[in-house]
Amino acid sequence: MIQKISRQKASHQTLDQIKQSISDGTYPIGEKLPSENVLADAFGVSRVPIREALGVLEASGIITSRQGGGRRVIDHSILSKYEPIVMEVARPQEIDALLEMREVIEHEAAAIAALRRTPEELVAIENAHQAFILATTQNKNIGHKEDYQFHRTIMVASHNPFFVRILDNMHELYLGVLMYSLSQNKGREVETERVIAEHEAIVEAIRQQDCDETSHKMRLHLTNVRGKLNRLQQEKR
Repeated sequence: MIQKISRQKASHQTLDQIKQSISDGTYPIGEKLPSENVLADAFGVSRVPIREALGVLEASGIITSRQGGGRRVIDHSILSKYEPIVMEVARPQEIDALLEMREVIEHEAAAIAALRRTPEELVAIENAHQAFILATTQNKNIGHKEDYQFHRTIMVASHNPFFVRILDNMHELYLGVLMYSLSQNKGREVETERVIAEHEAIVEAIRQQDCDETSHKMRLHLTNVRGKLNRLQQEKR
């Protein structure tokens, strides 16, 4: 259901509603979007915010335009595009499948890292954890890059180069999901504190070289991420 747009940040509100319509299948892949005039009348705004919103979607690779042919929704699978805005309209099954893959790989890699890590690698993991805390609590950043490095240092400590290769080969995809997930914590200090506490529990288990506890804490952490994103998808419906 299209809702009338208030004057404040009309292009942002328009963009949010069009994204939602693409996400929920109102405008499926291959579907031709209504013209700028039709959308402007439906939203109760001028063509300017409509054009701005469509421009963002086109730049992000979610829609395409052809001269005389209007604009159409194109395939925006997260397997081929990593822009954060694509994550917002990605099929929930894709995001869930990626997080499921992370659970399977990372909890085992973390358990192995707990046994094999060197003192220097433990320091690297601790430093990565502190960098995430600094980024999210003091600098008020999303912290997705620091989160990625935290998980990567654990992979490195496993001394299995294939774990690291898998992570590096999916670097942009991981970053996209991390940015999308952690951006939901902005302004929600409780959520940020929860992530920090879960990271700290993982670090402590690795510090004690307790492989079973490390595996458990990593799986719990990633299960919580998966659950949070599933809830967000449910709220959108």
